Amino acid sequence: MDREYLEDYEQREEAEYKELVLKRIREGKFDFKKDKYPADNRFVNLQYPVALASYWSTNWSNIWAQVPFCGSLVLMIPPFPKRQFERELFKISDIPKIIDFVKETGKLQIMVHSHLHAYEGLDFLDPFFEELKPPTYVGAPIEILEDKKEVQRLAEAFLTLAEVKYVGLLKEIGRSEEYSSTGIASSLQLDCDTYVALKLLKYEIAEKIENLLIDEPAEAFFLLSWSGDFLSSPICDLRATLKNYTFDEIKMARFLLSPVYKPQEIRFPCEIGKFLQRKLTYAPQGMRACYHMLDNYSAYDLQKVQESLNKAIVENHPDIVNKKTEELSQILDNVWNDKTVPRRIKGLQIGIPISMGALGSVAAGPIGMAGGLLAGLGYSVADKFIDLGTEGLSERLAKLKTRSYQANIYEFKKKYKSKVAHE
Repeated sequence: MDREYLEDYEQREEAEYKELVLKRIREGKFDFKKDKYPADNRFVNLQYPVALASYWSTNWSNIWAQVPFCGSLVLMIPPFPKRQFERELFKISDIPKIIDFVKETGKLQIMVHSHLHAYEGLDFLDPFFEELKPPTYVGAPIEILEDKKEVQRLAEAFLTLAEVKYVGLLKEIGRSEEYSSTGIASSLQLDCDTYVALKLLKYEIAEKIENLLIDEPAEAFFLLSWSGDFLSSPICDLRATLKNYTFDEIKMARFLLSPVYKPQEIRFPCEIGKFLQRKLTYAPQGMRACYHMLDNYSAYDLQKVQESLNKAIVENHPDIVNKKTEELSQILDNVWNDKTVPRRIKGLQIGIPISMGALGSVAAGPIGMAGGLLAGLGYSVADKFIDLGTEGLSERLAKLKTRSYQANIYEFKKKYKSKVAHE
């Protein structure tokens, strides 16, 4: 990718961004929920809800396991050198197939780093730019927090501290991974943006970073990376409504960023996605399994069953982040194989009298009470006989006494009984 193309590409992106967002900030009309950027039409058939793939867990098996369970999953292609790109993401030979998948389904979307000069010389990524013209990932401008003068002051303070040892560390990392000089400069700018955001948001962790830049630059590197991914970026994000992290990432963030990082709504899209992929398809993991799920299961049903599994974990194991990955896997198996609803259905079929005439005594009250219950379940007391032994009514009665996630998982397994691969 040559510099002239990148400069033109970036200028057009920045012009669109400033016109859309900065103007609304000046007018006092800026709204995080309404002012989505990049706009929907900058993607290929974008679908809601939109999830952002974790920057740290971009290995390809994680990505394909997430795609079926959201509207669109946005993957930010990092400006990695070819060797690192293939090691951490996917083979260069797979790029044409990925582009085809994006165009065919809209379930996967590609964005690129906001500092586009970092992509200079990475010609193997040209097909993404040429075929998809991906938008750049740009958060809300820091001016929503403070004026430009203060932003510039903090940026200069960071760069002064970074010059002591930190820039040297970035250059050393860059040489080992074959980064270009523009890639190293881009990394420094990202870290600077993160630091400024942390300072303006009054995070005390910014002071810790200041000390580490001088004393332990390697620790500062990791702390800046995790702070950007888990603290500043989510606050400034203008595109994704969901942030997808792995179980291990959440645990690490809690450890490194404690007590600052306390996720209010923990989600496990990677682990649950992989679990359901194994349960719902015989296809090998990867793109084939993803296609199989999209072809054989309703998108709504897939999202609902994933949310139900997640709810089961969070409700029953509030200390989940203190557990091991193996324990999470066992919890998922236990929830999936829970027989509460089938057992209650069977009990109702055996234990409840069948005739309508006996219903009043079973209800332990006047027929009006039973009638109200049945009406709420879709039955009419005008009917002379209602078979309480059939699965239809006994199912509804059973699910009244179970948790919503149990009922949802039961319904999903029943609906797709012939397709579920593994029980």
